[in-house]
Amino acid sequence: MPAPASLDSYTGHSPLTDPAPYADLFTGLPVDLPALHRVVQNIYIHVWKIRKYHPAWLENRSHEYESRSVTRSLALVMAHDPQPLMVERPRAQKLIVDCRHHAVLLVALLRHHGIPARARCGFATYLEQSHFQDHWICEYWDGSRWVMEDPDVVKHDISPDAFINAGRAWQMIRAGQISDLQFGFSPHDRGEWAVRCDIVRDLAALNHAEMLSSDAWGFIEKPEALVTTQDRALLDEAARLIAAVDSDYTAMREFYQSSPDLRVPDEVNCYNYAINRNTRVLWDDRPTP
Repeated sequence: MPAPASLDSYTGHSPLTDPAPYADLFTGLPVDLPALHRVVQNIYIHVWKIRKYHPAWLENRSHEYESRSVTRSLALVMAHDPQPLMVERPRAQKLIVDCRHHAVLLVALLRHHGIPARARCGFATYLEQSHFQDHWICEYWDGSRWVMEDPDVVKHDISPDAFINAGRAWQMIRAGQISDLQFGFSPHDRGEWAVRCDIVRDLAALNHAEMLSSDAWGFIEKPEALVTTQDRALLDEAARLIAAVDSDYTAMREFYQSSPDLRVPDEVNCYNYAINRNTRVLWDDRPTP
């Protein structure tokens, strides 16, 4: 059973999952997971589908991927089509996002109903044949265990062997249980560096900063040749505390807050892979009260 501090923390909204003025859109929605998956599918579409089938749409809509907060994403959704979220939009009116957005929206929907939930960054074994693919999913507490859900490809109750969070992937590599080349962002972009990036993102998400899947800061931006033995030892500790999040939530929080190479700063590098553009940004895109 997770410590009360952990469950309480993941029941309340983070700054990025809070729907704020759009909370009414969640009112009356069903609570069962298949229905909530349909809500996410109704309003979001993965950017890779657009790049493959409708690349011209990205000319004026690449900014949609950069909406970090649920508030900002829902504002863009409503601008396309103001109908209730249970109404499926035509493909052209769905928000162009990625797996992280799908996971974070499902987290927001569950938290709205008082259900502990959190976004997790790691690697899915079921997306690519060549490697375990960088991916985001949602975890929710069903009263007895954490259940993993993938609203991007609509998979329920995913096993720990099908989705390996970044901390566990790091520990497997460090223990010599698996090659680092099994983990990556594409068949051509694999290795320890990919896991290092995702540990930083997963730790941030557990600390209520569910950043974009390609936001970069701290250790993520450090060149591989400059990563030291001390750096890897810090990542070892990060992986240990990620695994212990439910038994020692307070220690995980204190570690994150005291680690400037891991903690999300006010400004990050946003790589918009829809259009291959890097931008330094102040990442909090919630509207000013």
